Amino acid sequence: MKTDNFDFELPDELIAQKPADIRSDARLLVYYRNTGEIVDSKVLNITDFIDDTYHLVFNNSKVIPCRMKIKKVDSNREGELLVLKIVDNTTIHSLTDSNKKYKIGQRIVLPDGTMAIFKANIDDISKVIVSDKPVFDVDYFNTYGSIPLPPYIKKIPDSYDNERYQTTFSKKYGSAAAPTAGLHFDEKIFTILNDKKIDVSFVSLHVGLGTFQPIYSDDIENHQIHEEEYEIDREQSDALNQAIFNKKKIIPIGTTSLRTIESAYTSDGIFPGVAKTKLYITPGYQLKVASGLFTNFHTPKSSLAVLVASIIGYDNFIRIYKHAIENKYRFFSYGDAMLIL
Repeated sequence: MKTDNFDFELPDELIAQKPADIRSDARLLVYYRNTGEIVDSKVLNITDFIDDTYHLVFNNSKVIPCRMKIKKVDSNREGELLVLKIVDNTTIHSLTDSNKKYKIGQRIVLPDGTMAIFKANIDDISKVIVSDKPVFDVDYFNTYGSIPLPPYIKKIPDSYDNERYQTTFSKKYGSAAAPTAGLHFDEKIFTILNDKKIDVSFVSLHVGLGTFQPIYSDDIENHQIHEEEYEIDREQSDALNQAIFNKKKIIPIGTTSLRTIESAYTSDGIFPGVAKTKLYITPGYQLKVASGLFTNFHTPKSSLAVLVASIIGYDNFIRIYKHAIENKYRFFSYGDAMLIL
């Protein structure tokens, strides 16, 4: 299928530059696959559409403040790193603000004055950086880094984003981008879910920056999706397996939660542990665990747009996104959401 089929025109004013003032006040488009009906609502009203026969799955990965200023030793020119992974306390994998500016062997000064070196290329865009002393941990990035807002949010991240670009239930540091569907869920909505006896569970998939990359190949089948690490602990795998046994309708909150449980599922259930996934959901994929999906509105020509179309059908994808644009839903990370049932 041609990648251009997943392109669409989006007015700039519909690209959300900040979230709803109250998380659960974001708008919610509900789509029923069995009837084709579209309902316009709010995230706070989600229990108008689901009951205790459903089980929700959240991604509790936490965003590392991984955008960091540096200086080149030879010229004293400033630059920027976008850290993809903390390998250990002396080694990181990172993108740079310009591949041409940094050669292997180039020495840099980190924000605290520590020296480091570009040690190796990982691929065309990411590099291995090794520091002269052990400094790399979460506390270091909390001190010297900033939240890595996606490129379509045209603002300098501040303390507001430090709070709002994290989910209220984030727990395990590791993501370079927020699992954005979860941003809509606040204490009020979790109280409502509890009162309605709608069970929830949590998995951890550490979101990579590949989530923002468009599909560059002419055909979606030729796209190579990024690999990401996920973790499911024993308590959560038990809860998920119980939900499957009880024939609950499982709704992942976000594409990362969906890809996690679909990757982890076996004929014997979901096992706890740490693993990696490159699951790329394209038309023809049959869901193994999930009965639907709660997700934001995604960027054109992205693997996430393809994922949504694969679940609801391409024609329905076009119809729903057209409805969302005409009704001025807000798109992307800080935008509104849709619920596929």
